[in-house]
This record gives sequence, structure tokens and C-alpha cells, in this order.
Amino acid sequence: MKEKWPIIDEEDKKRVMECLEEGRLWRGNGKYIFELEKQFANLHETKYALAVTNGTHALEIALEAAGIGYGDEVLIPAYTFIATATAVLMRNALPIPIEVDADNFCMDPLRIEECITERTKAIIPVHISGHSCDMDPLMEVARKYNLVVIEDCAHSQASKYKNRSLGSIGEFGTFSFQAVKTMTAGEGGMLTMNNEDYWRKAFNFFNCGRQPEGPSYNHVSLSSNYRMSEIQAALLVGQINRVEAQLVERNSKVKYLNSLLQEIEGIIPQGRAEYATHQGYSMYMFRYKKEYFNGLSREDFINELNKAGFPAFRTYPVFFKTKFFENIYQKYSQLDILPNKRDYTKMNFPISNSIADEVIWLPHFFLLSDESELKLFKNSIQSLQIRNGVAG
Repeated sequence: MKEKWPIIDEEDKKRVMECLEEGRLWRGNGKYIFELEKQFANLHETKYALAVTNGTHALEIALEAAGIGYGDEVLIPAYTFIATATAVLMRNALPIPIEVDADNFCMDPLRIEECITERTKAIIPVHISGHSCDMDPLMEVARKYNLVVIEDCAHSQASKYKNRSLGSIGEFGTFSFQAVKTMTAGEGGMLTMNNEDYWRKAFNFFNCGRQPEGPSYNHVSLSSNYRMSEIQAALLVGQINRVEAQLVERNSKVKYLNSLLQEIEGIIPQGRAEYATHQGYSMYMFRYKKEYFNGLSREDFINELNKAGFPAFRTYPVFFKTKFFENIYQKYSQLDILPNKRDYTKMNFPISNSIADEVIWLPHFFLLSDESELKLFKNSIQSLQIRNGVAG
């Protein structure tokens, strides 16, 4: 492939060396952390941004700031990375799965209201691969039932819904800078919000119980340390200037790649709704229908792509079908005594199941490759189909 990841330029290296030489390693004497927070908030059209340790912790901080606690219910998509669910469980609250859209893989807003109970306190829509959830109907339901909306934007730097920045529509937005994200420092995350009271509560929880102002040792609540390092911020701050241009390039390459793959039966790229006006494409996702490849398993298909030099991966399972959820109430007694605990073993989400069983993804940096590389990818899939006894 043309591009390696991450892309680190000379200015990035210069900022990191500056931090090392001047002994600026943490928020307490930081410079780039505050610059990063300001620029990230501006990019995502929010008043506040907090640079945190990772995207999972950003979710946990948002849930704490929103007052989510023991026995509360939080609605999340059935198809999502497990961190969306475990962040809720860390608050001793229950993640309640919602079915997703078969085309774009995001939470179906028409399925939300039927799952609301008197214990429901929040909704976490996950913008899969930077494709926005349909936020207007979702926010309408949230306002009707007085629910906090925490947008999981781990895939969604610079992505937009109807030209509104993701992370600015709900009460909170949570972002990840993990190694394969479109902005990265290996790890790291960001929490965005517009409400000052939420910002103060989030600051208190992420900074050892401190208030935004006042004495350093004035710890006023039980909390933890979720602060990003200055070196991570030094790596990230320059990437803000690149992320939008890369988004444009990825969108162009996705359009081309989709046009190539539509020639192959059994390969169905993630759909895109008109309201997803800017899609970050933190990954390129497609369904693989093995019946069009003479029954070749998804795992074997992925292995063949890897052998050909393409970084393909299977997607994650429905969150409550992970091993972690087996006998969850026996493992965690505080959940076992909840009167509203749910039997996850009896839940069935056919759309989410099919996505978990069929979807393959490629990292976003593949979309920075030359068109010739994308065409080679398409040709490799066609060759696999022919080799497995399907006429070309």
C-alpha cells in the first residue's frame, strides 16, 4: 500500500522533542494539551473538550457526569464494540441492546422507544465507521423521555450529520485516538460537550476529584485520573490539520471502491444515508456472503486476502455474545441482585447477528492507497470467487 500508518511528519517529531527537552510531559505543565482541546472543540463545534486517556474512559467519564449509577439502564446498539457496554457496567448500570439498521449498521431510532422503562436514563448511539446515526428522531425520543445522549464517536473524527458535527448533537461526544483511528497517538481519547455543568462534573471526575479552579489538593469527590499526557497531545495536535483533507480523500476512494465491488456478487459495502454528510471512514466495511463463494468461510476468505497483502479483519460480535457476558450475574454479585436484570441469553437481534457474522473491515489507511491498489483488491476477490468454483 502507498501509505503506512500512522503518518508522523517532521513537525510532529519536533513537538515531541520540544516536550522532552523542556520537561513538559503532563497536563500540569502542558501546552499542547490545551491547544489540542481548543482546536478539537472548534473542529467539532463544541464549547468544551477534555483530553483523556482513551475512548473507553471518555464513555465512563460521560456516564459519571450524567449521573448514571446503580441499576440505571442505558440503551446501546446490540452491534458495537464491547467497550460501549462495559463502560455502562462500570457504573453498575445495565446496557440494554437496541437493534441496528441493516444497511449502515447504526442504531435504529425506530426501535428505541419500545425499550424504554422507568429505569432508562441514557442512550449511547454509536456512529459506526464514522457513519452518523439518524440523530433527529433519536434526539426527539431522548427529549420526550428526558434521556441523556452520549454519542460514541470513536470512529468519527470530523464526521457530520446533516452538516452538524458528531459529538456536538447529544449532551456528550466521546472520541478515541487508539492506534488504528484516523487521529492517533497510539492511545488517548477526547470528551466533548456544550454544557458547563457537565464539563465541571467531567473535569472533577477525570482529574482526581479536583475542581477546574481552586487549590490543587482540594479533592471534593471520589474519582480517578484519566488525563492525557502532553506527549500524546503533541502527536495529535498537528493531525487536526490533516484529518479533514484525509476525510475528503477517503470519501473519494470509497466511492471508487464501491463502484468496483458492485460488480462482485456476494460483496455488499456498508450503505450510506443522505444525512451522513461527512463520513470519517475509520474503517471500510462490507458484508461477505459466503454462498457466492461456494461456501468459503469468512475466516478463510480473510486469510486469503491477508496472504495477498490486504489488511482485512472480521468485525466484532454482538456485545452480549462475548465470553465476558457468560454467567455475568454469577461473576458480578452487585448485578445479580438488580430487580431489572436482563437475561441476555434469551435476546435475539437478527440484523445485528447477521452483521457480526458477515462483515469484514479494512483499516482507513487502506483508503489512502492508489486507485490501482483498490483495483487490485477487487481483482483479488474476483480471483478468489473463480478459484472456489464460481464463474467469473
